[in-house]
Amino acid sequence: MAYEKKILVCQDSVEGIFTAVYDGWLWGARGLQVEIATCEPEYPELFSTIMEIPPDSEKAAKVARSVRKKLGETTYRAVCYAAVSTHPDKGTAVFYLLRRALGQGRCDRHVLEALADPAVNLVSSLQVKVRHELHRFYGFVRFRELGGGVLYSAVSPQNDILEFLAPHFADRFPNENWMIYDQARHKVVTHPKGGECTVYREVRADQEEEKRIAGADEYENLWRAFCQSVAIPERENPELQKQFVPLKFRSNMTEFS
Repeated sequence: MAYEKKILVCQDSVEGIFTAVYDGWLWGARGLQVEIATCEPEYPELFSTIMEIPPDSEKAAKVARSVRKKLGETTYRAVCYAAVSTHPDKGTAVFYLLRRALGQGRCDRHVLEALADPAVNLVSSLQVKVRHELHRFYGFVRFRELGGGVLYSAVSPQNDILEFLAPHFADRFPNENWMIYDQARHKVVTHPKGGECTVYREVRADQEEEKRIAGADEYENLWRAFCQSVAIPERENPELQKQFVPLKFRSNMTEFS
């Protein structure tokens, strides 16, 4: 008996989702429904089978190359941004957008314009939300200096944007040793002076290290003093301030801590 649906459970990352897209392509070509999930469904469906898909860098790279070559950088960036969002259906949406654009020998470089398609619409909306958060963090990341001249920043983004933050700060601080830690996902990206960025998963600081990192340094105190000195109490507008710096971003910003 042939199953009507294949549920591919993969790692919650661009590499994991692209690997599932690669493995699910054959099932889609056979006319079966494919669902890509980043966690096993709580209630299994009838006439479906669940398959664990471990991340495979070679398979993911093949998918990435095909998308960039055949669909262009705009579409590639859109599916990558969608893949790091928190939406539970992101993997399935990415799969069916690519099936629409590349299936049966097609090469639709304008697939993002087909917003009547539910998968395309979801990918489009997700990539807009992720892009907006990413650009906000370009301005909201605050570094503090640790021992040995290492710059450290802790962030708590809603979406898994750490890998996309790294190139921006690598360009800004190419001659600095720095790291950015995603507190929610326990991931850190490190940048050695003059080197390349590296991402490490499942990184957890012990309590003593967290206390040491949390301590304020001289530059933080100077920055707080500067912000207080330039503030004009008579012109304070808390509601307008929330529009430009929402509350969810403030926990890791020096001037609000």
